Amino acid sequence: MKNKSFYGCKKADIKDKYGLTPRDYYRLFSDGLWTAETCAPRMRKDWTPENRTLGQCSITAFLMQDLFGGRVLGVPLPDGGYHCFNEACGRVFDLTNEQFGDVLPDYKSAVPQSREVHFKKEEKRERYELLKSRLFEKLPEVVETERLLLRPFTANDAGDIAGYLCSIDAHCFLSMKNDALRNAKKEARKRAADPEYYLAVVLKDTGKVIGEIFGSDEPSDPESSNVCDTFSICWMIGKDYQGKGFAFEAAKAYIDRLFNDKGFRRVYAYTENTNTGSRALCEKLGMRQEGLFMEYVSFVNGPDGDPLYENTCQYAILKKEWNKNN
Repeated sequence: MKNKSFYGCKKADIKDKYGLTPRDYYRLFSDGLWTAETCAPRMRKDWTPENRTLGQCSITAFLMQDLFGGRVLGVPLPDGGYHCFNEACGRVFDLTNEQFGDVLPDYKSAVPQSREVHFKKEEKRERYELLKSRLFEKLPEVVETERLLLRPFTANDAGDIAGYLCSIDAHCFLSMKNDALRNAKKEARKRAADPEYYLAVVLKDTGKVIGEIFGSDEPSDPESSNVCDTFSICWMIGKDYQGKGFAFEAAKAYIDRLFNDKGFRRVYAYTENTNTGSRALCEKLGMRQEGLFMEYVSFVNGPDGDPLYENTCQYAILKKEWNKNN
């Protein structure tokens, strides 16, 4: 069978909490998640890796409903069953129509499907749970707060990245602005390459990426230790979303993860002395100012064309301090 993708592929551009689209899930399922074990028993003898979508429709459609919401619909089949597919966020997509070759099901005849009815069959519920467990082993960690999701970047975030980088005014991030406007897809790939510590800040209710939070680990004593117990953190929120508490909400969740999930001992941040908003955020997070470095670094040139050196503050907090106050 030809690898021809799926019905509705071109318009299946909606993103879920992981930043993935139905197109991404089709690739994941195709890469070994659909197997004879997840195929409907009555079709299992005919299942092959080349005909990978055979007998997978209902469990796949209900998994997609878990991730994208919307409805599961079913096209009546001659044997009394249904071929299931999805309708979500104004998009119709059928990840498993490939099993029918070049003849598409009669989608206009579809009727709503209920998981309660489908999962009355114990074997189907077990196949659904097996496919779900396989899928979620492939999905990244997502940190949830009241209004936000912190998750790894994906290639699907390119447009949002370019959008918030357009509004950058902090000197230390100006080089990112220029790079992102020229090549947003490249910027998305670069961020996606570090799924552990480079996270997108996403509005939970819309899925829009409004900024980023990232950093790097380092040893407390570079001369004698290979143990990276210190973390340098940075954050950036698009101008349209500043002043609404999003940076604090994201940074608080991120730092808590660094200390209590990743095992770091100390977290610190640099900020320009003139960036009063960033300094206030550090203090709200409970970080203390440890130093002021005069004319520490230059990101831009002054009116005369010479480098403009920034006075830079360093803020830090220890794990024991964080856990005492949070």
